[in-house]
Amino acid sequence: MNIKDYSYIVSVVDHGSFSKAAQSLFLSQPSLSAYIHNLERQLGFLFFEDDKKTLTPEGKLYITYARQIIALDHKMMQELQQLQRLKENKLRVGITSGRSEQYLDALYEHFQQPSSLYELEITVDTSQELIRKALANELDLILINQPQNTKELISWPIFTDQLLLAAYKTNPAVNQAYIVSGDKYRHLPVTALSDCDFIIFPKYRSIRSAFDRLCAKNNFTPKIVQEIPNMRSACKLVSRNFGVTFVFDIPSELEYLSEDCECFYIDSDCLKMPYLIAASAKKTLLREQKNAVTLIRNIIYNIQFSHK
Repeated sequence: MNIKDYSYIVSVVDHGSFSKAAQSLFLSQPSLSAYIHNLERQLGFLFFEDDKKTLTPEGKLYITYARQIIALDHKMMQELQQLQRLKENKLRVGITSGRSEQYLDALYEHFQQPSSLYELEITVDTSQELIRKALANELDLILINQPQNTKELISWPIFTDQLLLAAYKTNPAVNQAYIVSGDKYRHLPVTALSDCDFIIFPKYRSIRSAFDRLCAKNNFTPKIVQEIPNMRSACKLVSRNFGVTFVFDIPSELEYLSEDCECFYIDSDCLKMPYLIAASAKKTLLREQKNAVTLIRNIIYNIQFSHK
């Protein structure tokens, strides 16, 4: 028995027919049928009942274990690839563009030291793409704000971010701002947002998820005048007084706002978002990679703490 035996019959079951399975496997239907019939002769039982669609009891049992074997084979190959990369001292890390300017210098500075175990490979992309690449085993670790759905990720928090509302100085909401001693920015009550025009990110972005939670918790329907996936563009629209948006307290993002704009804390825990280092939950992290998680967390935490 080899992995092809398992994958061929599973493909027939998943596709519901020999012809579709053959097409997905780049085989002719007669070749696939002959292969399956030969396998049945070797095993001494049929996979399908007479209708060629319903699995026999033996077929059901075989498929159950075949799926597990295929999954184990895939996991084994992933871990072998990880070991190979470790031998090559490579660690693939993804980070969002907004944070890259904050953290890249320090990460490279450490990992380029002679004592470092790794050669760092950095990918800069959107949170959504970084998650996709982590789940596809194209990245070992990713640095992101907590996504809406974390079931497929294992994560380790580094610190808690708080979203800021960015508004033009003449926006009516600004009139309700007040000072809290010791805080970097002035505060706005949630009620100040009820009449705002929002320039906000699409549904799949973590900022949008936090915004939606804020609206749901406070029972108000926001007036969204523009959905836009780019922070720079959103800030430019705010700078022209076309509405308000949400930003992180990151210099590389705040610089997109004009001097006539101001940022505010909103009095709600809905806008607090953990910043994480994460990996695919299906990935088995080796000891060296777990050590890298701790190291990267410490580097970023120290930068964030000194920044604040």
